[in-house]
Amino acid sequence: MSTETLGTSKRDDLLVRIEHGYVSTRAVIDALPAERFAVKLPSGMTLRDVLIHLAAWEETVPDRVASVLAGHGDPSSHLGAGDTGAHADLAGFNARMIAEAEGASLDDLKARHAASHAKVVDVVRSFAGADVPEPAIDVVEWNTTKHYPDHFGDLGAAIADAKDLTAVVRQGWLAFRLALVALGPVIERATSVGWTYKDLLAHATGWEELTATRLARFRETGELIDPGGTADEINADLVARVQGRDARTLLAEFDAAHTRVVEEIGRLSAEQIHANGDRVIAVVAGNTYGHYAEHHVELQAGAPQTNGELAARLRDGWRPYRRALARAGLAPLRGPTSSGWSGKALVSHQAGWLEWAVTEVPNQIAGTRGPAPDTAEHNARETEAAAGRAAHETVARLDRAYRALLSAIAALPADAPAVTGLVRLVAALSYGHFGEHLPEVDALLPKTTGDVLRRLDDTWTAFRGAVRDRGRSGLLSATPSGW
Repeated sequence: MSTETLGTSKRDDLLVRIEHGYVSTRAVIDALPAERFAVKLPSGMTLRDVLIHLAAWEETVPDRVASVLAGHGDPSSHLGAGDTGAHADLAGFNARMIAEAEGASLDDLKARHAASHAKVVDVVRSFAGADVPEPAIDVVEWNTTKHYPDHFGDLGAAIADAKDLTAVVRQGWLAFRLALVALGPVIERATSVGWTYKDLLAHATGWEELTATRLARFRETGELIDPGGTADEINADLVARVQGRDARTLLAEFDAAHTRVVEEIGRLSAEQIHANGDRVIAVVAGNTYGHYAEHHVELQAGAPQTNGELAARLRDGWRPYRRALARAGLAPLRGPTSSGWSGKALVSHQAGWLEWAVTEVPNQIAGTRGPAPDTAEHNARETEAAAGRAAHETVARLDRAYRALLSAIAALPADAPAVTGLVRLVAALSYGHFGEHLPEVDALLPKTTGDVLRRLDDTWTAFRGAVRDRGRSGLLSATPSGW
């Protein structure tokens, strides 16, 4: 039996390919409505059957790999018509797995699939530096990288119309966008494949822009044009555009490209989406949710890996934002920001989301999710509340909320792995959120010496007036801070 010493790079390459298939498949499974899981697909299975089927075969991997590594071969091999392995009767095994799962809820089936996949990933991670027999690698690939594509046709058929396809794209985009936000300052660093995360961001943006253009042309002419060059040529051009550019600007461009793709998908009929053997779905998948999945491992490598790293990322993101807020001072918070709302409303908005994040931390640690506020209602409520608060009270509330969230993270074992849901929560509502609004705070800062002098004079006038209004006797009273 031939063996291969699976170095870290080969192990990681295998993981990238495994996650590519799994993450892109889950984008479809997690986005489609429950009624879609009962529809018969081209294979004769339903989407529910496919979900059970994928989980069942991944569940066989750990024991089969262990058997091969122990020198006993694959007891479940299905490589020959005369094979007598436990799973040699593929149709019988599939039917039995589907029958046994009858009555299980859709949520339970999704959780089962996630759990079976996590165990496969653990098996592959254990390969690094070890002499791994080819049959062991075969077992993994038969049930992951070579299995998921067998069902891409079923997944495409389960996508009924533009609404479904948009939901799938958004499902993949949300995880990808949160992973980018979770990078924080790491976005300036090199990835595991050699380019920077900013290069990766520009790369994803460019392909979405090309996809939107191709979909618009298809809608108008019925012709799905080529992207206009080889992948290497296009990627080199996209990466060249990044040099010297700010990450926040690049992220805004990515959001704009994504919005354009979603709008173009929404203009297509069901017939157009499924024309020419689901060609539109293949192009959209390859450049959106399937593309996000291709870079899943690369992005996860840049995320905080432990609770200690997550706390450090939170502190690093807080400092520049709070420093800018302090430099701006309280007076400008009473006026409008560059986005149109008041500075107080901006600070209140961030404080409110930090406070909610604190309540959600225990849920994410437990692997659950509490009810999330309606975003529009939450923001409107914070804007209204800010109008009735003094600027210093609003900033003090922000400071308290930040300290509460940091304390909740710092209370966790620093060396323990950070839960993915917790990382996404903290990134989205704290350091990623600070970065999103930092330009608005920066715009409040004085830009010239004259601006600084006017700000100093205005602040002094307000302070001196307040002292005068209180009078000498009033200055003997305690302040809210205790002096």
